[in-house]
Amino acid sequence: MSDGIFVHQFELGPWDNFIYLLGDRATRTCAVVDPAWDAATILREAERLELKITDILCTHSHFDHVDQVDPLLDEVDARVHMLNAEVEFSGFRCENLVKAAPGDKVKIGDHLEVTMVHTPGHTPGSTSYRIRDALVTGDTLFIDGCGRCDFVGGDPAVMYETLQTLMDRLPKDTVLYPGHNYGATTTATVDRQLESNPYLQHATVADFVAHRMTGKTPNSALPPRPDWSPE
Repeated sequence: MSDGIFVHQFELGPWDNFIYLLGDRATRTCAVVDPAWDAATILREAERLELKITDILCTHSHFDHVDQVDPLLDEVDARVHMLNAEVEFSGFRCENLVKAAPGDKVKIGDHLEVTMVHTPGHTPGSTSYRIRDALVTGDTLFIDGCGRCDFVGGDPAVMYETLQTLMDRLPKDTVLYPGHNYGATTTATVDRQLESNPYLQHATVADFVAHRMTGKTPNSALPPRPDWSPE
């Protein structure tokens, strides 16, 4: 990305997770989005790029997005950001936890400002991260797919409204960075997804719910195993 900021995407783990380093070129500081599977690999990637991790951004609380938060905090002094709705839903706890609200902004270095966008449906407090002309979507929206809604806290009707709102409000050239490598490409723009993503083609919530609750995405049979789950 231009103007002194960058999004670095790399794949990690058996479920094709994307990890992101969002950073400021001038200060070489960055945030890690959804640290999972192997903290050592994440730290090596930051070291390779000569980056200092100052923040951790969690899109939601499922273990395959947060299980390396504590191991990272053993090595770096970073703030951990999660929407309060997701904290309350999941019971997630860690050191340096910042319980955020929709619209809160996280400043990384001198030039990068990340806005927290509440995008529920996969979980009650799922969050996407807005960066200028890009959106990191976690498990809300994949390339040509969307997150499951049949786990605890999922709601397909809410997911439909979330996706409709995103598609209505985001500029059509917004680049989408998903939470898993489930599509034919690793990123896509909103206008391309409006053409090709089958979950964005439904005119009614009833049609969407019927599709989402019977449709399959890669690895959709794998059960969630959150370390912090509600009773």
